[in-house]
Amino acid sequence: MRLTLADKVLIGGLIVVAIIGIGWHVTLNSRFRGQTAEIYKDGRLIDSLVLRSNYRQVVRVGTETDYDIIESDNGRVRVVEADCPDQLCVRMGWINSAPAEIVCMPNRVVVKVVSKERSDIDEIAR
Repeated sequence: MRLTLADKVLIGGLIVVAIIGIGWHVTLNSRFRGQTAEIYKDGRLIDSLVLRSNYRQVVRVGTETDYDIIESDNGRVRVVEADCPDQLCVRMGWINSAPAEIVCMPNRVVVKVVSKERSDIDEIAR
């Protein structure tokens, strides 16, 4: 049996459609599924922010003199402002996928992205 030009075009088109469908599903449907940002102060869980699209939340952690302002927006999280001298936590920028985390050593604050779903990458890295 010999494939004609029309058969080859049809098979190629189906492969392209399948690849686009898989890519769409991976990027749009599972991007924010089950992810939260956990905020720890002195090793204790203080707050948990849901990471999802079209949702914004701002949390202040600490006291008047030792504080971090943490913002979650559109499925990602960052430290907007902190009174620590080095500002490394602020310069970390946005994080949006597990197991990424932001650490503010002077104020003893950790912001950790956690996913309810298991990742094969985490298992390989361990």
